Amino acid sequence: MLVVEDGAPAHTSHLTKSARLKLGITPLTHPPSSPDLNPIEPLWLLLKNCVADTPGASNSLENLWLAAQHAWEEITEEGIQRHTRKMSERVAQVQAAKGWHTRF
Repeated sequence: MLVVEDGAPAHTSHLTKSARLKLGITPLTHPPSSPDLNPIEPLWLLLKNCVADTPGASNSLENLWLAAQHAWEEITEEGIQRHTRKMSERVAQVQAAKGWHTRF
């Protein structure tokens, strides 16, 4: 089994490394500046901004939940595909930058 992890302390602790070794899990090398290649990230940002712009969303858990549901319903399939179609380009740019900063 292969696992990709970022450089979070929980992933690099002695205990975690020992458990991976015992379980036969091989960590994959992660780029040095840890670019986020997950296409969901721009959608999370869109969702968070929409919720933050909703008046009264932070007044109660119920309002927050309703604002999040509404924000999610506003994201179209085309909006999702706009980000997933860019993945090949994003990966190529990260590879060309040898894992360092890109415009993404």
